[in-house]
Amino acid sequence: MSTATRDLVDEFCVGDVVTLKAGGSRMTVTAVASDAVVCQWFDEQGEFRQDRFAREALGREPRSISPGLVHVRLYAAAMAGSVAVSMPFVEAAFKSAL
Repeated sequence: MSTATRDLVDEFCVGDVVTLKAGGSRMTVTAVASDAVVCQWFDEQGEFRQDRFAREALGREPRSISPGLVHVRLYAAAMAGSVAVSMPFVEAAFKSAL
């Protein structure tokens, strides 16, 4: 499905970049249930976060980020290695969202 067509559809897919409609950090969708979406992001302090949100509370963002908005953190590579460890948490969050 093309990006232009997909933007018109009110569905979220794993890998989508979203924000809360009220504002906040850009988050990546990691799981989708019928009434909730599980997202992961880094907060302003660089802490890795994960939570689930009602679909109605989220809005889709463009996937590309302008170079001026990208913040490179020294521990990002170390956190990337810990993503596999967090996968059981993703599964638990997804199951509780059902």
